Amino acid sequence: MASTAWGGDEDERSTVTLAQPGSDPAVSARIALAQVRIDQRRKRQVSRLRPLSWLLLVAVGVSAWTSSVTPGLTGRHLAVSLALLTFAVPTALAGAGRWPGRDERGPRVVLILLISLAALTLTALVPSGILNVLPVSGAVMLGFIRLDLRPALLISGTTTVLLVLLLALTVDDPVETITSSVLLCVVLAVTARLMQQSREGQDRTELLFAELEDAWEAETRAAAGAERVRIARELHDVLAQSLSALAIQLEGARKLAERDRVAPLLQQVINRSVELTRDGLDEARQAVGALRAEHLPGLAEVAPLVERSARDLDLVLAFSVLGSARPGEPQAEFALYRGVQEALTNVARYARGSRTSVVLDYRGGGRVTVSVTNTAGTATAPATGGGGNGLRGMRERVERVGGTAEAGPVGDGWRVEMEVPG
Repeated sequence: MASTAWGGDEDERSTVTLAQPGSDPAVSARIALAQVRIDQRRKRQVSRLRPLSWLLLVAVGVSAWTSSVTPGLTGRHLAVSLALLTFAVPTALAGAGRWPGRDERGPRVVLILLISLAALTLTALVPSGILNVLPVSGAVMLGFIRLDLRPALLISGTTTVLLVLLLALTVDDPVETITSSVLLCVVLAVTARLMQQSREGQDRTELLFAELEDAWEAETRAAAGAERVRIARELHDVLAQSLSALAIQLEGARKLAERDRVAPLLQQVINRSVELTRDGLDEARQAVGALRAEHLPGLAEVAPLVERSARDLDLVLAFSVLGSARPGEPQAEFALYRGVQEALTNVARYARGSRTSVVLDYRGGGRVTVSVTNTAGTATAPATGGGGNGLRGMRERVERVGGTAEAGPVGDGWRVEMEVPG
């Protein structure tokens, strides 16, 4: 929002406040930055116009002191002095950049009215010479530069009409003088208006470009979302078919093992394989759901994950929660969930038989930390068949949501620690 404090014109301060994230969902950062650039360009343009006010003031002052009725302290000379002072003060404010802000329309109108009345007074007091046209034409131009179109037309139009009446009553050859005066007022008014329209056109172009970029970005995101849905559909079809077929085969093997009364250990392995296949199908559905932006497993599912891992991967696990649980951003919770899953898988591969603790810590203020630590086992770096790809993928997933992930040896074991905003 524009500032309303008197004491600086557009060239002295910014009239736009950059939108902060979440302050207005309808205003993107790109549009806010475009608005700031517009304001900076406006300040430069108005700054370039400030010398015109000083030039007008000097010209009127010199003309007054060289006219037939110079400023003084008595009679008509005093009236000229007062009119010149009334004209000079607001004009000097404009030249010094001390004009009221864009939101202060009332004070702007008052100052333009003072300049116009003073200009008409000077014309009435000194009807001959340059003072019969210069102050009024300058007031008309300032009006169109500093005011909106409607008040500028009203004030400047009225001022021009009054100038015509004054000249018709006071000069010897009114037709020529009136024609030249009105033409000068019209030319200056049109010039000021064209300058304003040019600036407004640049402003609209700047905002339109920002909106077009936002629209293009939104279209790109929509296309990416559609592609993710297509990939999710393909993954669902492939995984559902292959894992379902595997589950059926394993179920058949389990029944055959029961019929043939094979060794209990083999039956146990087959039964666990059936369960793992079903869990794998569930995990695949969760991955597809993530691509489709559906419900993602989060920190509430870490405890069941630890329980399943202890049973299916034959691990000695302990799970604890520090602090009070609170809901977090779904993608951040999902990143921690996958990180714990990857860490437990690596414990099963490289440190089977070790004691492992999983600690979920909410005590970090605006952060949530999860650590997976195995001790009294083989301290081997977590990896997945590719020399650390599992750990690398875990770190990348956590960093994408603004978190951090570290892994390294601790004592005779290994620790993976992840932290995300929450």
